Amino acid sequence: MKVYLLGRLNRMLSTTLFHAMAELGHEALILCEPEDTYISLGYFDKAEELIDLKKCRELGVGVIRRRTGGGAVLLGPGQVFYQLLLSKNRVPFRVEEAYRKLSQPVIRAYARLGVEVEYRPINDLVVKVNHRKISGQGAGDIGRLFVFVGNILMSFDPELMSELFALNSEELREEVRKSLWENISWLEREVGKDFSFEKVSEVLLEEFSRDWELEICESLPEGALELAEVLRGHMTCPDCILEDTGRRHHTIKIREGVYVRRV
Repeated sequence: MKVYLLGRLNRMLSTTLFHAMAELGHEALILCEPEDTYISLGYFDKAEELIDLKKCRELGVGVIRRRTGGGAVLLGPGQVFYQLLLSKNRVPFRVEEAYRKLSQPVIRAYARLGVEVEYRPINDLVVKVNHRKISGQGAGDIGRLFVFVGNILMSFDPELMSELFALNSEELREEVRKSLWENISWLEREVGKDFSFEKVSEVLLEEFSRDWELEICESLPEGALELAEVLRGHMTCPDCILEDTGRRHHTIKIREGVYVRRV
């Protein structure tokens, strides 16, 4: 399987590129870090109930709707993304089994970086000692491929995330802010030192290579960047962002098992 070590990407390429690669049918492991800050909506999220779109515009925070599961997440510098694109016959049929299997290299990578984590069905990796979420994951079918994506949080901004939720009182916002601080963590917070994309991606690559035969590639497949740009237009347009998916958000999910009521 081919590996693309892409470093920092702007223009939401850290999301649109793996969609493009999957649509083109390329099995791959992509490791990258966003240069820009934006909200990534889950496939079924109802944006207007969940996210304060006006505040996003005021703060210059973009919004995109991805085609994989999981909830709305704040993406930005300080996060290393692992994006695994696989033929469907290479992953377990049951989604939870696929999450559990594909999480193993990431769990081992966190241990090498100094944090013992465990899988918490169905989307999360949490720190063993305090149960704080330290990686959110998502999966779904794109084209002919099964796509599994997640992040290593080197740093995170709970204050900004709390400002971007659609809430009807400052009391609720304070409750969400407090819960984010109590239930979300990142490497710098747990270990007490900074990490770089190069260090984290090196460890991830070594751990994924224990489970998959990998080949590092220097250039992207033909047409991938062009398609990613086309997809960015579709995935950020008002029709896509404001789509009524039928989901209702009575609570804000902080991590598996922890929710704050919105009203």
